[in-house]
Amino acid sequence: MTAAKILQSAGLKPDDSVSSLDNEEAMERLLEFIKEWELHIQVKKISKKDWEKLFSSYAGSIIDHHPENDHQERGAFLRNEQMLKKYGLTDEDVARLDFC
Repeated sequence: MTAAKILQSAGLKPDDSVSSLDNEEAMERLLEFIKEWELHIQVKKISKKDWEKLFSSYAGSIIDHHPENDHQERGAFLRNEQMLKKYGLTDEDVARLDFC
């Protein structure tokens, strides 16, 4: 499923911005991150409210963290650990993502 289709199914507009990124670009980066880290997140089930929260955290992570080693994406996921557990994130995933 493409980033645009996931956004539309969640009721989000693909061309809305997340910081300097639009929703579609942010979604593409997060989907790539999920795939790269082999996270079993059920992205099609994430609600609009939860996507908005994740995008907001991602925007903050872009400001707070350098892009090397997926620190921006990891920061966003770690900030939303409890919410993402509803969609398949595990304690083992959190331990792998934690960069402390």
